[in-house]
Amino acid sequence: MPRLSLSMSARLLVLIVLVVAVPIIAAGFLISVHMQQAMTEEKGNKLFGAARILDTELKESYNDILKRRGILTSDRARRIQVLNEELREQTDRIAAAYQGIGVGYYSKELDAILTYGPSKELGNMVGLSISDKHKGRLVMKTGEEIIQFGGLVRGDIMNAMHPIVRNGSIIGYIWANELMSTIDTQMGAIRSNIYIALMVGLFWGLLGATEVIDKFINNIHIIRRGILTLQNNLDYRLPELEDELGQIVVAVNQMANELVAKRQLENQVLETEHMAVVGEMAAGIAHEVRNPLMSIRGFAQLLKEEIAPNDRHCEYLRIIEQETGRMNNLIEQLLRFARPSAGRQNWLIVNKVLEDTIQLAETRIKKTGIQIRRELSEDLPVLYAGSEQLQQVLMNLLINAIQAVQESGNQGTITVRSAFDQENQQVQICVSDTGKGILPELMEKIFLPFFTTKKTGTGLGLAVVRRTMGLLGGTVMVSSEPEKGTTFTLILPVVREVV
Repeated sequence: MPRLSLSMSARLLVLIVLVVAVPIIAAGFLISVHMQQAMTEEKGNKLFGAARILDTELKESYNDILKRRGILTSDRARRIQVLNEELREQTDRIAAAYQGIGVGYYSKELDAILTYGPSKELGNMVGLSISDKHKGRLVMKTGEEIIQFGGLVRGDIMNAMHPIVRNGSIIGYIWANELMSTIDTQMGAIRSNIYIALMVGLFWGLLGATEVIDKFINNIHIIRRGILTLQNNLDYRLPELEDELGQIVVAVNQMANELVAKRQLENQVLETEHMAVVGEMAAGIAHEVRNPLMSIRGFAQLLKEEIAPNDRHCEYLRIIEQETGRMNNLIEQLLRFARPSAGRQNWLIVNKVLEDTIQLAETRIKKTGIQIRRELSEDLPVLYAGSEQLQQVLMNLLINAIQAVQESGNQGTITVRSAFDQENQQVQICVSDTGKGILPELMEKIFLPFFTTKKTGTGLGLAVVRRTMGLLGGTVMVSSEPEKGTTFTLILPVVREVV
């Protein structure tokens, strides 16, 4: 027979029912029992109180009353009649004061009920004797107060009996009783209120528990879906949650950050290895190509001097000279990439390097309508770095920004910012443009050698930027939003002492 598998929410609900509902029901039962005991005790105290009042109001013994009336030796019926006349008023008054109870006197000598109030309802029982099993006989024998439950003269009652002691002898007892139907009705009402309160409390408790369980299970599903998403997308982060589950989310997100950092480090290592191979190839190609290329350019210049300016071959030679110059420029970039250098290190003022580089860039955009905006912080510390290399990096970024704005077809803005990160002791330089931005799928490729989206680009500019920043001890970061622009951020450490 296959085992039935319950969901976590169902198991939690069953557990809450066992842990919460069962104790609540048991507590309700115990409360009901204790309430019944307390009510019985309270009823007993009330009934004994009424009996003791009647005992106090009986100033004489039964025989004293009979002697005073002169019928001490009369027959039993006459004596019962006279005692009833003497005591009926007291019992009726107490019965009226304690609504719903029956009270009366009993004579041991006459073995008869002398009064039973309220007399209009119960007076017909005067003169009757109690049975041999009646607890009243035990009261008259032992002199102790006793409560008896069950069917007695009046019916199914709770009967409290108090002995009457005169001159050291027990002459009878006084009772006060109440019908069990009345007590049961009162107990039923109390018990119903207890059960209603317990059921309402249990209902709201289970409802609240269900809400808590649903929230807990939903948060578990959020974490589960988030972890499954992270398997395919390490850039995803789980939403913040509360309590202990929130701590799990923080731990998972932190793990994802560490995995991303590890992946970036692995990519950087692969990129470094790739660039090392490319560098070796670039150096070899440069040496093999540069000399014959310069020879071709030199011969073209000589031939150009020997022919007439209007000769159609002059245009061919001009094109040869132009293309060999472009190739020579590419070879110089290859050599800079293959054999980068941090240059001569010295103390430099960052904003001055920025200003000088911006002025050079502005000469390229005089008639384009593009504006370069400066947001330079005045509290920057001096840096120990290669000023020429830093200027080269900045110039590359500014040229890229200019081209990006031009390609977007608008007269955009380039913003150059500088700031000091006091906490991490770093100088940050940002170059932002309002161009078309970079597509998300290309973000990881833009620093690769020879990768370019431009028709005439070499794909070495940003590769040289990253490699040069590494030699300067810094890093370069990029953020972009398609159709809104791109921001490159240079981060350089602050060196307080030079060893």
